[in-house]
Amino acid sequence: MHGRVDVLYYNKDKNIKKNTMAVLTNSDIIKGSKLMVFVGNQAIGFATNHTLSLTTNTTQVSTKDSGDYPSTIAQNITFEATAENLYSDAGEATYMNLMLQKQPVKIKFAAASNYNNTDEKGIINGAQGHQAWTAGTSIVEGDALITSLNVNAPAGDNATLSVTFTGTGALTEGQNG
Repeated sequence: MHGRVDVLYYNKDKNIKKNTMAVLTNSDIIKGSKLMVFVGNQAIGFATNHTLSLTTNTTQVSTKDSGDYPSTIAQNITFEATAENLYSDAGEATYMNLMLQKQPVKIKFAAASNYNNTDEKGIINGAQGHQAWTAGTSIVEGDALITSLNVNAPAGDNATLSVTFTGTGALTEGQNG
């Protein structure tokens, strides 16, 4: 971060409030390869893509006074994380077992703190693959259920595994450790 700027907004009582927002530069950009989804403290193996989606669910509260434009209010916020991976029997079995337990797991969305420590073969301190990654200090985390597990096996190409995690409470920003 290279400074801060004030942003004005209306709160729920229609009063103008001020919040401070960071001013970012190109040096703040993180490569997608460095961002990962962790289940507990373990990075998801053979990952090719991760997403984190937050949605504010709204309710329309339009009245005759609203005119041509609807009025809405925020109800709640939901989150979902997905992981796209190359298929492995061990990976599929792990996520299948977690899904069948029907219990939330702790997920973290974070940059790998040791991403820049890999050699030309992707080896970190003698370890390779998802077991070597560690979540960085700045994380977004929450409890989530595995709500979808999809295996795709196209002819002549790598099989893939997709896992969807649906949040079961608050998604929080914080520090790992």
